[in-house]
Amino acid sequence: MSARTLGLLFAALASSAFALPHWIWQAGQAENVSLQHTFQAPEKIKSARLRMIADFANVQLGINGKPAAIAEMFGPVIELDARPWLHPGKNTISLQSISQLETPAVALELVIVDIADKKSTIATSPRWKGTKSLGDLAREKWWNVPTLVIDETDDYDQWKRASKAKAGTDPASFEVLPGFRAELLRSAGKEENSWVSIAFDPDGRLTVAREDKGLIRYTFSGDRRKIIRTESINDDLKECRGLLYAHESLYVHANNSKGLYRLRDTNGDDRFDEKKLLHASVGGMGHGRNDLALGPDGYIYAIHGDSVNLPEGIPDRTSPLRQKFQPFRKNEGHVLRMDAEGGNKEVFCAGMRNPYGIAFNTDGEAFTYDADAEFDMGTPWYRHTQVKHLTSGADFGWRAVTGSWPSYFPDHPDNTQATLDIGKGSPTGVKFGTQSNFPIDYQRALYILDWTYGRILAVHLRPRGSTYMGSAEVFLRGQPLNVTDLGFGPDGAMYFVTGGRKTKSALYRVSYTGREGIARQLTQAESNRAKQAKVFRKERKNAESYHRQSKFAFKGKHNEPRIRNAWRIALEHNQLSPPKEDTPNFENLTAQANINSATGKANVTLLENWTKFLPSEQLAYLDLIRRNMARHELPAKTLTAIQSNLKPHFPNSSTEINLAIAPLLIGLNPARAVGQTVKLLDASTSQRERIYYLYHLRHARKGWTNESRRIFFHILGTYDTFLGGRGLPQSLKKIRTDSEATLNEMEKKELANIIKQKPALPPLPDLTGRKLVKQWKMEDFEDALDFDATKRDLANGKKMFSVAMCNRCHRHGREGYPIGPDLTQVTSRFGWRDLLGEILEPSRTIAENYQTNVLKLKDGSQLAGQIIPNLDYRVSTLQLAENPLYPDKITKIPKMDIAQRSHSEVSLMPPGLLNLLSREEILDLLAWLESG
Repeated sequence: MSARTLGLLFAALASSAFALPHWIWQAGQAENVSLQHTFQAPEKIKSARLRMIADFANVQLGINGKPAAIAEMFGPVIELDARPWLHPGKNTISLQSISQLETPAVALELVIVDIADKKSTIATSPRWKGTKSLGDLAREKWWNVPTLVIDETDDYDQWKRASKAKAGTDPASFEVLPGFRAELLRSAGKEENSWVSIAFDPDGRLTVAREDKGLIRYTFSGDRRKIIRTESINDDLKECRGLLYAHESLYVHANNSKGLYRLRDTNGDDRFDEKKLLHASVGGMGHGRNDLALGPDGYIYAIHGDSVNLPEGIPDRTSPLRQKFQPFRKNEGHVLRMDAEGGNKEVFCAGMRNPYGIAFNTDGEAFTYDADAEFDMGTPWYRHTQVKHLTSGADFGWRAVTGSWPSYFPDHPDNTQATLDIGKGSPTGVKFGTQSNFPIDYQRALYILDWTYGRILAVHLRPRGSTYMGSAEVFLRGQPLNVTDLGFGPDGAMYFVTGGRKTKSALYRVSYTGREGIARQLTQAESNRAKQAKVFRKERKNAESYHRQSKFAFKGKHNEPRIRNAWRIALEHNQLSPPKEDTPNFENLTAQANINSATGKANVTLLENWTKFLPSEQLAYLDLIRRNMARHELPAKTLTAIQSNLKPHFPNSSTEINLAIAPLLIGLNPARAVGQTVKLLDASTSQRERIYYLYHLRHARKGWTNESRRIFFHILGTYDTFLGGRGLPQSLKKIRTDSEATLNEMEKKELANIIKQKPALPPLPDLTGRKLVKQWKMEDFEDALDFDATKRDLANGKKMFSVAMCNRCHRHGREGYPIGPDLTQVTSRFGWRDLLGEILEPSRTIAENYQTNVLKLKDGSQLAGQIIPNLDYRVSTLQLAENPLYPDKITKIPKMDIAQRSHSEVSLMPPGLLNLLSREEILDLLAWLESG
């Protein structure tokens, strides 16, 4: 039997075992598809993580007859905690198709973990009644990639260790995926400086750009494991962050020389004797002139960070109206493209912060990895580092560092959406593995470099309409390993370099040494998706062809967001009104609103049935109202109509809808909306949501009661426990200044104590007269847990929360100190029996975020405690609370001193906290905890 036949047999056997989840749809392709599946849930559920995705269909998820979520056909994976919808015993999942295109499919996976850590999985499969399988989703690489994690022990300053290094980091210390091997080929010599970019020439030699100035060319041995020749091929171009061999030339993006140059060998002596400036750019050099790529159209694509000004006097494919409605600055991250001679220049896309690399996939689509604004960490407008699909006219919404806060929020519906949030990091080079000899999933991957944490990430993309979605995994990691650029050599291996900030540079080679895999066949769902993607990309490119002033007959009705976005930009370029449609197209309505606003006209279209639309459409509708209110002085009649349209739907079951409506109604009717918003503020445990509500409530003068003012300033007063970047304290200080300015003198006196209040650890309780009652066990309460909480002494229960010292680590409502899990909603997750069991036996179940951390230091010592989060990932020290009774006593540990981190199976929470309480006092405590 051949290897291929054997492989196919194994694949068939695996398929017959129904690896989960499967893409499914109702047999017969009925339009109004309704699927149901019944399953058994355990008595005590610890966690219930649900993921769901739909292709070419909008699918409503119901759990036990209640709507839980909608998976949109071009939307993200739905991820939610399913516990609120589940109950012990028999449960039913329903999937109802709302609308669909050709070849629809849906997949769902629910992983339930019970109190004894037993896991069960409920997932779509051909065994679901009346369905057919369209393939095993679990075989698609992007679905099962582990979540990326940068935690408190990760050292932002790891790169500094390379400053005084004598050689590159030993690759034996790297974390690398199985089947791959990393080798150190060369450490930079004393005269070779630090390295920032690389490119292979047509002869397979490697060109390396020095951080200061000049280019080095390395020639390899036959086995490509040694450098046998080193030569300088340029000595004056400064900090060349982009290198590209194309059109019989070397294109060089020289950041500190502020230009894009073309180098050529005109006399055949293997030296570059001609240097021509193709484009001079204006602006700074920090987030400057970055990488280069050759597009499938033969054009040169040059990517810039937001230190560089947008070029003047050349065509711009982004909307000409975008500069009118947001604070416009001359500098923002953008892509400039031009022909081989530097002609036909145009701005291709913009609205980024510091995108360093640019690369094209086999579909001819460009991608980058863009930086975050670490200054804003902890604020509602903080944006992670992101992978972005760069399409014509795209505006990703970035408009420079925000300071206290932006006068706009950088993410709203008419921005082009990012492909993937990566989280914390510092982006440098990117490349697709197309030219590698890696396994097929890794040939298709986009490799992105994270300079800060010394990582190479493999991003696994899949088509999503005319664009893409996906996930990322750590391909390789080391410390120090301040990676700057990578490329694939003629041998199919990956080569990457380290450097930057004058650190020691090194060149590495990564090869695949595993067994050659058998290329798997695509599932039916993947084949359908690939076929449709070609059609979608063609339609998007048709719309993009009008991203210049050229009159056209509008044919822009489409369900796919990136295509609609492309048509909107075309409409705005040509000042064309879209045709009226029976079903609202919010991109078209946005285009009309933008075009009208450019001429000073308001265009408020109110829809009574807007809550029947898809979640993304609801947010787009609310944003249409927002932009009209922000740009125009609307008549009182219109403002009244807007209020009537929104008021019945606030507060809403959707957090995102609440965040969108709250600022609108606070402006329209503060007498009613302020109180409602304060309730949302008080109920939330999310830092992002709380600061958002504080931000929008700060100017309101009406609608306050003494109690709601106290809630506002009490929560604002906890800002010292809010952790983030350098901009967060400024934002919170300004919220305080603005909100205090709305108070009259009488209110300032009445609220003086709460305004000045700072978060503090509750004092130790007075235990005078208390004695050991009993070492309580669960069996002591078997006959007492069936009680009516409303008949218990809740005031005494609140007192016991302090006596038992629960308030020194936990918060319940406004009581306590937030180090351990928040207990405000604890009884929605645990019954009394389970809750009491957790208190009596703290180590029985430990929440993942609150496990005792054991840190082994490089000097051999060991520390244990609770890590105190800090959202500002640049901080070089880790905060550890070692004593649970004194959680405000913090030990600071330099991250570079940490050798290993592990978790203890013993909880920080000490046992026996209830042993000084009587049984009646314990029952009062349980009842008070249930009071929420």
